[in-house]
Amino acid sequence: MNHIHFFKKYLSGVLIVLIAGYGSYLLVSSSTNPHLYIKAEGSPQPVETDSEKIPALTDNGDGWWEASGLIYHGIPTRILFFLPSMGKDQADGINAAAWREFDRIGKIFNPFDPASEIARMNNVSRTGHSPMQMDVSQDVYTVMEISQDIWARSHGNFDPTVWPVKQLWRNAEKNQRIPSDQDIRKALQSMGFGKVRLSDDQKQRICTLEHPVMFDFGGIVKGYAVDQIRRMLLDAGVTAGLVQLGGEIAAFGNNENEPWRIGIQHPIQMGKVWGVIEAKGSLRVSTSGNYRQAIQIGNRSFYHIFSPKTGWPVSEKVMGVTTSCMGENTSSARLDGIATAITVLGPKNGLALAENLSIDALILYEAADGGIREIATKGMTSHYMRENRYRENR
Repeated sequence: MNHIHFFKKYLSGVLIVLIAGYGSYLLVSSSTNPHLYIKAEGSPQPVETDSEKIPALTDNGDGWWEASGLIYHGIPTRILFFLPSMGKDQADGINAAAWREFDRIGKIFNPFDPASEIARMNNVSRTGHSPMQMDVSQDVYTVMEISQDIWARSHGNFDPTVWPVKQLWRNAEKNQRIPSDQDIRKALQSMGFGKVRLSDDQKQRICTLEHPVMFDFGGIVKGYAVDQIRRMLLDAGVTAGLVQLGGEIAAFGNNENEPWRIGIQHPIQMGKVWGVIEAKGSLRVSTSGNYRQAIQIGNRSFYHIFSPKTGWPVSEKVMGVTTSCMGENTSSARLDGIATAITVLGPKNGLALAENLSIDALILYEAADGGIREIATKGMTSHYMRENRYRENR
């Protein structure tokens, strides 16, 4: 079944699914058969967001438009928006601007790209002297402000200065040798967001107090990108829509008087849904999970998320963390960063952090008997249901 035609026919029903991690499974459900979950055949093709390779826009009918592709080295991405009073040329213009914005943000925050702002900052920090002041773009400063707040509230369990540890384990996988304790201690010495100061005046300036401090905003920037595209759609006059970048989703507006329904991927059975989040109006969802991207060294598999405290990958017992928010009380960037912090903290402490921050959260983890268990904040129960119960109640 062609999933684009499927959306076109059943737009008023369940519109989107959660793709946790960087996988390519797309799960959708039909308004005519709400109990049916279908794995779409194939997956979006990789795209580059230059002017000639913008993902094609599909007319889903009744004023709805959709485009999808793979960006940022293979992350499934989708834009869906309602624009009934404009023609295809105007819709194409909005679509092109959105994908170019994704591209712009990627070129700022990709630490592997020597030309990116983050890579240049890391290079200056690596070769310079302390203390060091750097003027940064508005995008970087905004993400740093959000990161600083989450870092403080999570007691350092979310830390965007994790780049040295990430590189250490990346090389460890390449060389197929687990890092030594000495190597990990050395990497940790270069970390710590507490070494970073943000200017308290109107200037977008940061100061690193020690040398070197290097950044990787992978635990928050996908959420920030979703925020930017969502804002762009609203500024363009879009009254309802949805933006998805991997496990980061932001939906807003009237979905044909139906709620937005987002399926949480099963942590082991990639073609199945674990549960469903359902809400009308504005809804944001972020997922951090050990679904894919595992680090493989010999016969051992490690999580791709690292503890800023120990320098080791976090426990594989945490199988998935989903944070969500209805309304306009928070941003996708903040949900993204908090989901990362919860993954590092583990089920019990992670749940306490979510409650403390007034964020709805669902944590899937492996129990002592090998089974999958879930715990959730009290607020999550108002718009979340296990998939089997969801089917029974439909």
